[in-house]
Amino acid sequence: MAKKLFVLGIGGTGMRCIESLIHLCAMGMFDDTDLHLLALDTDKNNGNFSRLKALKDAYLGAKGGTAEQRQALQDTFFSANLKYYEFSPDYETKSSFKAIFGYSDTQFRAPEQTGLVDLMLSESVMNFNLRHGYRAQTHLGSMMMYHSILEEAERSGSGLRRFLDELVNDSQSGNPRIFILGSVFGGTGASSIPIIPQALGDAVLKVSNGSVDLMGRAYFASTLLTAYFSFRNPTASELKEQLVIATSDKFALNSQVAMMFYSSDPTVRSTYQRFYMMGTAGLDWKPMAQEDNSPTITGGDKQENDSHYIELLAAMAAWDFSRLSEDTLRGEKSEAKPRYLYRSIEDTGVLEFQDFVGADYAEEFARKAGMLLVFSILSNGENYDFVASTQAGRQKEFVAYKDIDPQQVAAVKKYFDLFHVYVDAQGSFREGWIRQLHRSAGGGERFLFGPTIFSPNDARTLSKIKFNEGLYRNSGVAGGKGFSTGWFSNQFDAFKEEVVKVLKNNEPKMTNRGEQLYKMVYDALKALYKF
Repeated sequence: MAKKLFVLGIGGTGMRCIESLIHLCAMGMFDDTDLHLLALDTDKNNGNFSRLKALKDAYLGAKGGTAEQRQALQDTFFSANLKYYEFSPDYETKSSFKAIFGYSDTQFRAPEQTGLVDLMLSESVMNFNLRHGYRAQTHLGSMMMYHSILEEAERSGSGLRRFLDELVNDSQSGNPRIFILGSVFGGTGASSIPIIPQALGDAVLKVSNGSVDLMGRAYFASTLLTAYFSFRNPTASELKEQLVIATSDKFALNSQVAMMFYSSDPTVRSTYQRFYMMGTAGLDWKPMAQEDNSPTITGGDKQENDSHYIELLAAMAAWDFSRLSEDTLRGEKSEAKPRYLYRSIEDTGVLEFQDFVGADYAEEFARKAGMLLVFSILSNGENYDFVASTQAGRQKEFVAYKDIDPQQVAAVKKYFDLFHVYVDAQGSFREGWIRQLHRSAGGGERFLFGPTIFSPNDARTLSKIKFNEGLYRNSGVAGGKGFSTGWFSNQFDAFKEEVVKVLKNNEPKMTNRGEQLYKMVYDALKALYKF
């Protein structure tokens, strides 16, 4: 029976952390796992939210079949079975705190309530538009998010309600593991992490008619992701128009205050079993390519920040939590005292595979990440496009695989566009997720793989890249891994010969043709690189 893990990605940073989590699933890091993902953001039109949905659709399309047919698999690409849900509080008709609270009416009916509000919230905070998030106003955001979750729990069939129903089902037979991905320095994530366990617990009580005690049964963990990027401060006119704008010059202070809170608040300490602390030494990363005179973007479809390697580390924290033994978590829960974990890297800043997973699992991560990167080249270059050419009948050794669903082939191509590189509508070569991570680490040899693998800047040079010998750096757990080709063959011929061996000796038994082909590619690459 597949393992289960419940993950919430909250706010813009949470969306990007879920992106990294889905890419880990495509690598095969979450083998034999049903992963329930809840994307929770106040800004439903946010560009990162839209990119996440495109990635989710591509992943599920790559697995193929209907939701009922898809299964968690082992030792292959796209192995985890994703169940995806969304929730955005409705701020369309009432978009400010004053409107939601009914401030004018309450002022006459219960002036003592509005008097308390006046003490807690400034006029600007009461009036700014909530559609783009809570903008670092965590005192407001925690209250709003808690009540939004309880209200949405009553809507049968909604994304949040279906997520809650799964929690109810899992709580009746076991102990759900719930992991929260988000930052502690911004708005939505910082507002939600402290109250999510209680909000989910109260919502589960409501939908189960009081029969399920989620707080007593579930294990909770979260990232404590501190500031790692910056952006231009707003102008006076922008601030006047928007009323409240989160500014990155306050992120470091916000992070310090948040960490003090998480280390001392008794409710938080008794709720969570683990906190994964992470951040960067500086705020040099610019998540959006902006000109100095471009407007400050508070949200919406134009806010699509690039990915950063720290978000991969956050996703790996969820992977670590999923692997903990039941006895370990049961003991930590009984102590009612969370563990605070962190991981350090070398002063050089060069990121190694063990920096993300520890020494014991570094080779596994190197193998799975490297194999997916090669698969992306084999699906993206002008000379290859292995899955599409197989389905089209151009690979004569695999004629039985011509019946792969064309929609599944298109989804694989879309996934690898988002994972690695793609050509946009204007013909420009654009970075996908792993290219952005490489750049966020400083480029060159500073991120996991050999630098030449990230050097192509058009489809033609990508198809010529020497992935057989330049995939990994010369040092590290995968140092020297590669394969040679014969005098009269190339790297693609060597790859195809290995896939033919897999087909003859150990053809996969899955019923989905696309997943069978991915498994053969996985096993062939594993053999070629001698892992």
